Amino acid sequence: MGQDFELVDPSDRRLISRGIDCILSQAEGGSVAASLDFADRRRAFDDYCLRNKVDTSRQVLAMQDQRIIGACLWVPTAGRTALFYTPQTAPRDTLTCEAQVQCIRRAAVAAHAADMALAQVILTPDAHAIAELYRLAGFLDLATLLYMRRNRPLFQPAFELPAEFHLATYTPQRRTEFAHSIEASYHQTLDCPSLSGLRPMDDVIIGHQAGGFDPGLWYLLKRNGENVGVLLMAHRLESATLELVYLGLSTSCRRMGLGAQLMKLVLLTAMRVQAATITLAVDRANTPAVHLYRKLRFGQTAQRMVLIHTLQAASCPRTAAKNAI
Repeated sequence: MGQDFELVDPSDRRLISRGIDCILSQAEGGSVAASLDFADRRRAFDDYCLRNKVDTSRQVLAMQDQRIIGACLWVPTAGRTALFYTPQTAPRDTLTCEAQVQCIRRAAVAAHAADMALAQVILTPDAHAIAELYRLAGFLDLATLLYMRRNRPLFQPAFELPAEFHLATYTPQRRTEFAHSIEASYHQTLDCPSLSGLRPMDDVIIGHQAGGFDPGLWYLLKRNGENVGVLLMAHRLESATLELVYLGLSTSCRRMGLGAQLMKLVLLTAMRVQAATITLAVDRANTPAVHLYRKLRFGQTAQRMVLIHTLQAASCPRTAAKNAI
């Protein structure tokens, strides 16, 4: 990096606020006006930070003549994953591109120093230029996620497992069983397969439990006493939403219709907890799962590109990055 700009970790409130404004629009000096749309986005972001206790000083800014030409905010989340936020409009010249890449790299160093294991960014499908900046900073493409939703059913679905299968809910004593079952379900998975091996399983479970964990909504699927799958749900009371956090089966129990039966349990649970809607996120490349969800009348609400950057080496199985989304 040359001497055309300086990287700054801001501490004063005014500069921190200017950095957030840049992240929500673009580098200072651009053509984005103080429109109502921007004001609404800023208000929503401030509310998000307040609700989630986000430390907005975790920024890296690139400064040139007291003007911000690059910015990156990183937010630690449960399970040692850091979410990255950068300006939503891509730089238009070489200097600001380089400044933005350096901000992302510096933020990754800061997240690593804070014991984060994984960095993640979520982008709209058309943000190709911004995605390229992250790639230059060391991020790799993970997946294109489809976000899906449906209303709770009006009539009770017919849920029934074959006789040799039964379900057990989560208890602290079964934590290890859940961890091993989640790990086994990753073998030959079509859902974000490149996540394998990035974080210890304890981090994975902590990430899954973030935001509305209810042990009564976590199920271990057993076949003649052997653990062969998991179904993890969360009830978001503030939005009257039941979220399918994770559904996974071991290879020996796939293509048996068990996924469809467990999804009927999801629908039944939505009725029981009186959730207005059911939501999930799935890798677009996982075509069997996408087909099942569409068959069950889930409709797509959004699509996002996800890129990740490993900050620390890990010898244990993969993370569940969708939880941080």
